[in-house]
Amino acid sequence: MSRIDILLATYNGARFLPEQLASLSAQSHYDWRLLVRDDGSSDNSLAIVREWAKGISQPVEIIEDGRTGLGASLNFATLLEISDAPYFACCDQDDVWLPEKLSIMLRAVQSAEDSAGSDMPILAYSDLRVVDGGLNLIAESFRDFSRRPRLPRGRELRQVMMHNAVTGCASLGNAALRAKALPVPPQASMHDWWLGLVAAGLGKLVWVPHATILYRQHGGNTLGANAADPLSQLRYVASNAGEALGRSRKLLVATRRQAGAFVNRYGDALGEQDRVILQNYARLGQMSWASRKAFFLQNRMLADNALKNMPFFLLA
Repeated sequence: MSRIDILLATYNGARFLPEQLASLSAQSHYDWRLLVRDDGSSDNSLAIVREWAKGISQPVEIIEDGRTGLGASLNFATLLEISDAPYFACCDQDDVWLPEKLSIMLRAVQSAEDSAGSDMPILAYSDLRVVDGGLNLIAESFRDFSRRPRLPRGRELRQVMMHNAVTGCASLGNAALRAKALPVPPQASMHDWWLGLVAAGLGKLVWVPHATILYRQHGGNTLGANAADPLSQLRYVASNAGEALGRSRKLLVATRRQAGAFVNRYGDALGEQDRVILQNYARLGQMSWASRKAFFLQNRMLADNALKNMPFFLLA
């Protein structure tokens, strides 16, 4: 079976929803169901979805459970719990999917399943084109633009532990991943980050080196793209030192909390080295200054992505 559940989390998305929904209608892979959950919009987001659904042949289900204000991560987590298709794809309300998005991502996951088996948790994730609010091109490659870490083979888990390498709206997972990852714990920084951790630690992460969506940056994104070349980063730190330091410190704390939740749940299924690394990362705050620095150096954390990992090393 190749049915895909598209999981659309909405919140005051009326401005951009019509273009996103039109891009779903234009997908070359047409065996999908749309699951929609709104988080308490004050605009006509759901009315737009309902009107659009009248003109397509695919099923559309709107989840109305009476809860509001969950935030993006828990909104998607709720949709994941309802999904039961062989594959799932998270969908942001303000992007535009390229027509081959589902086809390309499905092939990547199924190819991995052919070699590893369908019971292996698999998550494919692709590049994105960065565009502005009017869909004008900012960058051909989100990965290059934001300097997302290129995950070193055999060391994926320790990098995903510190950085979210997966952009949820440009990913596709299988049922085995969904079953293994649920429930998404409250300590998870974001739903897609948690899915990436589970795939990296217990299954397989598959990189697709093609942009499959137009990733819209309009100032209202929950999370977005930022230029991460060294010069841009230095300029930002120089002019916003306090804010940059605070953000890095919060991220360090959040990733340690998430790592602790992950190793507590899945530690018995991990290799010894990965298990020890996650356990030690989660308890960095309890270590001496020298032990914290030694952790990064002994495990070669800086070697994989010095620019991204240096703030963690300095603040730990």
